[in-house]
Amino acid sequence: MKDLYQPATLLICLLTILKAPALAMKVSQPRELIVEKHNVTLQCKYNITGDKKGESFRVTIYKEKPAKGNEVCDGYFNKSMLSFECRGAAHCEIQPNEGSIVIKFIGMNRSDNGWYFCQVEKMHPFPYTVDVGNGTWIFIKPDVIEPTPKRCPQLTQASLIFLGLTVLLLLYSVVISYLHWPLGATACILGMKEAVDMKCELIHNFDEPATATWNGQRWETGPRQDNEKRPRGSEQ
Repeated sequence: MKDLYQPATLLICLLTILKAPALAMKVSQPRELIVEKHNVTLQCKYNITGDKKGESFRVTIYKEKPAKGNEVCDGYFNKSMLSFECRGAAHCEIQPNEGSIVIKFIGMNRSDNGWYFCQVEKMHPFPYTVDVGNGTWIFIKPDVIEPTPKRCPQLTQASLIFLGLTVLLLLYSVVISYLHWPLGATACILGMKEAVDMKCELIHNFDEPATATWNGQRWETGPRQDNEKRPRGSEQ
C-alpha cells in the first residue's frame, strides 16, 4: 500500500503543475522616437501572465544592447507606483504605472542618439521572471536657428519734419522754374530779334556810315554824326 502511495502523490503533484498556468513576462516598447527637444520620454509596457502578480520590480535601460556596462539608468519600484529619479550615465525620471513604465531622459543631446532597450524584472514574489524589449531608436533633431526678421525702421518726428521740408523745397523750385521759364524765353527771343533787325538795318545802310546807340532799353542805329566836313573830292 505504501508503495502505491508515493507514485500517486507524485502523479498528483505533476498534474497540479501541468494544470497551473505558466508565469511569464512580455515587455514592449516603440520602434523609434524622433524628437526636437532634449528631454525625451520613453514608455515601456510589460504584461505578466500567470496566477501571481508582481509586487516589486526593477527596471533597467540599456544603450546599444542589453549587456553589462551599457546601463543608462535603473531603479526599483513596488506596487505603490511612486515616481523616482535615478542618475547613471543619464539623468532619468521614472514613473511606474500599472502595466507600463514611463522613463524621461533629462538633458539629452545629439551624441545620445542610438538604440535604447528596456528590461523589466519581477523580483517578488517568487518565481523571478524577466524580459527585454526589442529596442527603441531615439533620434534628436539638430537645433534649427530661425533667422530673426528684420524690422522696418520707424519714422521719427525729426525724420518726418526733414522729409516735409525736402518736399516743400522741391515744389518751390518747380514752381519758380515754371514761372521764370516763359519770361526768359521771351527775353531771349526779343534779344535775337533786335540783333537781326540791327544787322539788317546796317546791311541796308551799308553805303552810309552808321552808328548804334543804346537808349537804355534797346540798340538804335542811324547815320554817323560826323562833325568834320567831308573833303570835297568825296562828294562825287
